[in-house]
Amino acid sequence: MQILPKVYTLRKGSLLYRSIRYRKGFGVHSPFVFNLITKVIEEKCAYYSFYDIELLRKQLLQTRPIGEIVKREAIRPKHGALLFRLTNYFKSRNILQIGTSMGLSTLYLTSYATGLGCVALENIPEFAAIARQAFAKEGRNPVDLRIGNYKNLLPKALIDINSLDFVFFNTLYEQHNNLWLFNECVKYAHNDTVFVIEGIKASRKMREFWEGICTCPEVTVTLDLYSLGIVLFNKKLHKRDYIVYF
Repeated sequence: MQILPKVYTLRKGSLLYRSIRYRKGFGVHSPFVFNLITKVIEEKCAYYSFYDIELLRKQLLQTRPIGEIVKREAIRPKHGALLFRLTNYFKSRNILQIGTSMGLSTLYLTSYATGLGCVALENIPEFAAIARQAFAKEGRNPVDLRIGNYKNLLPKALIDINSLDFVFFNTLYEQHNNLWLFNECVKYAHNDTVFVIEGIKASRKMREFWEGICTCPEVTVTLDLYSLGIVLFNKKLHKRDYIVYF
């Protein structure tokens, strides 16, 4: 009896599809995006800052009663390391964060060099209190932490920053406002601006939000890493949406 080989159907979103789609940069014709995938997204090198930030995470986890909050809400080390590599690669100087993720993500965003400017918005006072502790212990750059409703805080923050180099949207609790937050930030984006959106597949509303970003006229390249998305505005790049194993 002849044994026929298995044929796998690569459905968009399937694990098999995701595991080979643009992995190691295969199939990517843009040198810019190829380097971004191979030298940043898939980079495995640990920087010295990672140790200090993760040591702080351990200390916070052992501190009651905030340990459980940090365990549940703080950014994953893998995602934090990617934020560091991205700001380092693009040499981002003016950084905006919407949702502090206990401050650990902020430390990853701002640790690659000194002299960076960062405005961090947080609408949950308990999270802001933990973030302030993190900044005091491990902050390499001053962080302008602003607490309150994002729709009230964002317009002033954008005017103060003026030109956005990097925005991290950690706004899973603000899904009803995400489109407004994104559109306001786009007004201050330039050719080298990078947006990172956490949790693009966390819910149907977040998936719809991501699909809308991919069709935004100002956006040229998006990279779907499943758990988060990267958005570029470089007009020299051809408009393209990539799915990348991460």
